Amino acid sequence: MLYLFFIIGYFVAGVALFKRELLVQKQSFAIILWISIALFVFGILLHLTDWGREVPSGALLTPLMTLALYRFCRTLFLKGLKHEPRDTYLDWSPGMAADRLFNIVFFVLSGWLVMFNAIGMRELVKRGW
Repeated sequence: MLYLFFIIGYFVAGVALFKRELLVQKQSFAIILWISIALFVFGILLHLTDWGREVPSGALLTPLMTLALYRFCRTLFLKGLKHEPRDTYLDWSPGMAADRLFNIVFFVLSGWLVMFNAIGMRELVKRGW
């Protein structure tokens, strides 16, 4: 059950990995945004319960933060390179260094956000929050 919180925390990263265009299209982005907001609110409310203090509820805060991270990184990428970041998984064609860097930065920071949010909420519980 505890792993489910981490899997949910990787929601936006999973969308970016498997179907990145959903993060760009307005209609699907709005749906993902509302799901992320709902998960964020649910994570906060869960943290306020006794059971929620025992589980990594901080991971549920991550989809909203990861979505903001993706939009920020994408905006910088578009301003600099004038095209959407491409998937570079197992694609070693020349001229994709910037796309690889985008993917590395986004996915590493997404993973760190999930871990730091879960650990951070756990530390808040230890301090009485």
